[in-house]
Amino acid sequence: MIYENNITKEILDTVSIGNLVKVNDWKKPMRVVGVSENYFVMIRNNFGQLRYSVCEKKPWGGIRHNQMVGGKFHCGTDNMIFGWFGFDYKFDDQEQINKYLQAFETGEIELSVRGTIPVLSLQVK
Repeated sequence: MIYENNITKEILDTVSIGNLVKVNDWKKPMRVVGVSENYFVMIRNNFGQLRYSVCEKKPWGGIRHNQMVGGKFHCGTDNMIFGWFGFDYKFDDQEQINKYLQAFETGEIELSVRGTIPVLSLQVK
């Protein structure tokens, strides 16, 4: 399904593990490997390096900061400069992925304001 402009929490709630997701003008999709109540995490192998992105299913409450826009849903990397303690970022263990997403739910980890983009269009396969 392709969604443009009017992205809602209901649309983001339909994303499930195994889906392929493209955000905005991405050329290649990322595969969803974990889903929680307010977040999902996606990965893609990019020339031998694993890339990840976390999508927040809550609209951001601010006005504007870097690329973040108030009232929009966002996706990007986490704000942990040296990585979240105890997480290897390989995304190959479902229990670790669930703990990682739970850290977002509790506010221990947040999306990075430097590398986060608003979700303006979404393609889910």
